[in-house]
Amino acid sequence: MTANLETLDCARDALIDRVDSTLKATGEEFPYFANPETGTWDTTDNGNWCGGHWIGLLWFAAGHADDETRTKRFAAAARSHSETMAEYMPRASMFCGMNFHLSGFKGYDATGDRALFGLGLEGADAMVAAFDETARQVPLGQLAIKGPDQFRGPESSHGPPGDRLGAVDAVHTSLPVLWRAYAETSEARFRDIAVSHADRHLDWYVREDGSTWHHAVFEGDTGELERQYNELALSDDTCWARGQGWHIAGLARAYAETGARRYLNALRKSVNYHRKNAPSDGVPQWDYAAGSDEPRDTSAAALVAYGLTILPSQSETADLREYGREILATLIDGYLVTDTDANNRGAVLHGCFNRPGQYADDHELLWTNYYVAATITAIYDQQ
Repeated sequence: MTANLETLDCARDALIDRVDSTLKATGEEFPYFANPETGTWDTTDNGNWCGGHWIGLLWFAAGHADDETRTKRFAAAARSHSETMAEYMPRASMFCGMNFHLSGFKGYDATGDRALFGLGLEGADAMVAAFDETARQVPLGQLAIKGPDQFRGPESSHGPPGDRLGAVDAVHTSLPVLWRAYAETSEARFRDIAVSHADRHLDWYVREDGSTWHHAVFEGDTGELERQYNELALSDDTCWARGQGWHIAGLARAYAETGARRYLNALRKSVNYHRKNAPSDGVPQWDYAAGSDEPRDTSAAALVAYGLTILPSQSETADLREYGREILATLIDGYLVTDTDANNRGAVLHGCFNRPGQYADDHELLWTNYYVAATITAIYDQQ
């Protein structure tokens, strides 16, 4: 079952209300995750790894708000948060591409402001500069992720250095800004690096059954693969659900941009793995092998829904696009707070950030809200 336009409109309005209440509560700070009972946000000063999602939500709300006062307030907040994040964001980080894509190019789409367009191009240039030609990867890079000690960072002894550590996330965090930059400029370097990274992604992260590894460590001089391991999964033999979501969204975009069958074939295999191993509603536990009493991760489901919804409208992708809409309907019906009296109206609940570290493992996550909003927007755009 998919959601009709009336249901999508109601969900959109609830999400806008959550942006409104969040902005009032957090001000110049960036929301990170919220207590599901109280709706109170943990915040960061600068957006950390995911601040672009908040800016994207602000632009979403500005574009759909029902009165001019709220529109102006959301747009002003999007601009001020973009300035803060742009000043902070380490350019040598795979997250720079995602965040500058959402704040820069998406901000330009909303406003026509060429300064924001330039921020998007800066993000693409940063991904070009970060690209390791021998490994054919944009590595994790240098950004200290806010979280428990189990999270690695540039000063951490956990795991290898960030300049020779790849991540399954990067196919989504690093490449969309490159695809967009190529579409805008026709400069082959953007396309060539995106394709090279995506092809290596197929080699290093995708298992035969369609599941994925979290990390790939490569040798610094030769770029040769040393080993693969899972940081946020149950074990090295299982699959981290949000990593699978990043992977599905990234491959869907790669196929949409190139039409290359290898991306569609790998995507279909990975979606089949998700369908086989997630509960019937499409919202998986944080690891596909985790027991039914373990936390779900709606952020993984939202990424899958988003990726499948942005696939090109073709007969051979119709079943995938339909499945993406079914997952969105589940998220709206079963996980989105729509009660008009709730202090967290518009929250998407049951996101699992970091279960191994027992950190925000059953919470409202900023990026879940964003990908639900982005999926709704994608469906609107297709009408």
